[in-house]
Amino acid sequence: MKIFKDNLRLLKLFIICSTGIISYKTFASTTDKVNNLFFERENKHLNKEIIDKKNNGEIYKNYNKKIAGINWSKVKKQDYKKNIYWEAANKEDYLLIENNFKKIIKDEVYQFNSLNRSIVFNNNNVGPDISWLVPPGLSWSKSHKFDASVRGHNRRNENDHFFGWNNGDAVGQFYYKFLNRKNSNLVLNLGMRSVYQGKTNQSNIGEGLSSGFRWDYQLSNDSGIAFGAEQLIHFDGLTDTGRDIYFSASKVFGIEDKQNPFPLFVVTGGVGTGKLAEGAIKGLCSDLFGGAGRNISVKERLCWAPIFSIAMVPNQKFSTFLEYNSHSFILGSSLSLSPSKKLPMRGTFAIKLADEDNYKINNFSEMTWIFRASLGF
Repeated sequence: MKIFKDNLRLLKLFIICSTGIISYKTFASTTDKVNNLFFERENKHLNKEIIDKKNNGEIYKNYNKKIAGINWSKVKKQDYKKNIYWEAANKEDYLLIENNFKKIIKDEVYQFNSLNRSIVFNNNNVGPDISWLVPPGLSWSKSHKFDASVRGHNRRNENDHFFGWNNGDAVGQFYYKFLNRKNSNLVLNLGMRSVYQGKTNQSNIGEGLSSGFRWDYQLSNDSGIAFGAEQLIHFDGLTDTGRDIYFSASKVFGIEDKQNPFPLFVVTGGVGTGKLAEGAIKGLCSDLFGGAGRNISVKERLCWAPIFSIAMVPNQKFSTFLEYNSHSFILGSSLSLSPSKKLPMRGTFAIKLADEDNYKINNFSEMTWIFRASLGF
């Protein structure tokens, strides 16, 4: 009887131990399956991978926080990249994208600057000229320190061809942005009276050197003022291109649709002296700074006259403008030919509609043309 009781106790102990082992294995197997399910679910939404360079770029992720202890899983990078999961978008997703897009467009800022006589978009893209002689009031571009240009005009007698050069004339101008501040710039300029020697032109190349300055201030993203002078200081007595002191202000109009802001209209107005005051409408004359500097042999008084230009810019490459520079009314077009943003090239061609004598509209036999070619760097 005693032996039978002892054997019964051993049998119960064996059954208990076997049941525990089986339960443990079953539990462990279930845990692995659950962990694998968690891994597969999380794998769909992985945003960041922990890449161990010492293990050939394999991705490790710890899924220890799900069930029963620490469990590591390993997925090869190439296998993971093959898994692309698509999810259908709903109406709320489209509305979210549309609202974010509208917010970006609404918050987008357009800023307008200048480089010599050209308009610049967001201190980056140099566009066409918006005037020929009248200096814009928009602040100087922060993207370029130098600009060089040649401006000139043809001459024409009664029997001369309209497109002929006819012993015309041209001068050179060079600009250097000397000082740059957040909202203002100081630009120095150098003028050269003669850039070529024609048949009737007695001046040699390089003669008639002069210098000046320009200070401008940005009032807003689409307006500014400028005060300066070109050919202010004459280094020899051979400069007759005018002591052009000026004050100008510019404003850009027409920015209603920020997705497509064109066409733009740029209005510039101000007062000037020298070549900017050759017409019949002028005043406040004096002998300041040695006179107007428009004639080598005769000293003329320095007078002030109103100036303005109105430009239409249909895109970042082209413009048309009407300018009154006291000497004449001109109608011109300009094209930005920039091979790159670092070397913006611009060309301008215009005709004189009326001269300073009586501002009567010229007929075709009296019309002459003018040009400006510029290169920034």
